[in-house]
Amino acid sequence: MKALHIHAGPRARQHLEQHGLQSADVHVIPAAAGGPKGLVLGPLDRFIFGEWLAQSEHPVHLVGASIGAWRMAAACLDAPVAALERLEHDYVHQSYDLPAGRKRPAAAHVSQRFAQTLASFYEGRVHEVLQHPRYRLHIVTSRGRRLLGREHPVATPVGYLAAFLTNALHRKAMGAWLERVVFSSPDADGACASLPFGVGDYRTRQVPLNAANFMSALQASCSIPFVLQAVHDIAGAPRGAYWDGGITDYHMHLRYGVEDNIAINSIAVCAYSSGAKGQKHGGFQNEVHQAIGWAKSA
Repeated sequence: MKALHIHAGPRARQHLEQHGLQSADVHVIPAAAGGPKGLVLGPLDRFIFGEWLAQSEHPVHLVGASIGAWRMAAACLDAPVAALERLEHDYVHQSYDLPAGRKRPAAAHVSQRFAQTLASFYEGRVHEVLQHPRYRLHIVTSRGRRLLGREHPVATPVGYLAAFLTNALHRKAMGAWLERVVFSSPDADGACASLPFGVGDYRTRQVPLNAANFMSALQASCSIPFVLQAVHDIAGAPRGAYWDGGITDYHMHLRYGVEDNIAINSIAVCAYSSGAKGQKHGGFQNEVHQAIGWAKSA
């Protein structure tokens, strides 16, 4: 099939050649940022979560940033196919009011409307996500540091310029301005689920995901800078401004299957910072390009 490309390392390829790909083989599903990308994958999402993955019974980690976080959170609902179809509808039919003389809606207005969309989408159903018997949801966000610690009309653009320049030099250096904060749902015994990837590539924190911070964490993961406002002071997480998870992890190119247990446990319990390994430059630049494209189409 020319439309489908399968990328696999030597061990994975050998397994596929001998056994094929079975749903029981899948333990982690990453969902990258990028709205158009998320929409294109809609039919595949509905097949995976509606039919194929339902054939197995083992726990699966769902890791998402930006629209990827929304997709994975929708997949955790009791009727995933209907939820994913509604996600596509709600995303395509977003509508915002344009003030007189302006070419795009104000970030505060977009944030308010998006918050209303999420509230309607998950109304009375957050427990379905947090108590899913198999899926462990990990919502990736980007928390600002220094000039980006609080949203400000002057400091924020300057801080993002500094983040852009440091990221161009070395990805890890951008951790001086933005850190990865992952909100993780509980595992079967109620403890914060372990991250299914190594945390040696980038400054990282992990925070338990619960009913008090679910909406804020999900909105933060989708909050493109300058298009939406940052989400501040999320319950249970370090104080500060939280933005789109695609800034730090646009492609979700992480070291899956590698667990730095000691570091992760200390982060999950105390929210201490840690170094985190895996993604090349590009997340921040992709988010900037997405924001520019969004503004032009608005």
